[in-house]
Amino acid sequence: MSYYTDFWQKTPEGKEDFETYQGNVQGIRDALRREEIDKETADSMIKDVVQARFGAKSFDLKEFEGLLGRLEGSKMRQQRQKSVEGRRDIYAGGLASMMSNF
Repeated sequence: MSYYTDFWQKTPEGKEDFETYQGNVQGIRDALRREEIDKETADSMIKDVVQARFGAKSFDLKEFEGLLGRLEGSKMRQQRQKSVEGRRDIYAGGLASMMSNF
């Protein structure tokens, strides 16, 4: 089993989705082999099937916004930590400078 079939089958409806998608694409390829449609039509039909499965309507904006929020929060925490470490380095450098004067 390939990675793609494993990925699709992680959701309850995944197996059904994969079989439907695979069946649609295979049907188009079979029609092309039987010369019922030309290559350009087959390519266009496959593109439509892929767009229907993976296109804009399958994009979850709320999930994207959630992930973006988590990323932004992580970046802010990293920046804050970097600032704290920078201040520690300045303090340590100043202390080392004072100690070298003795």
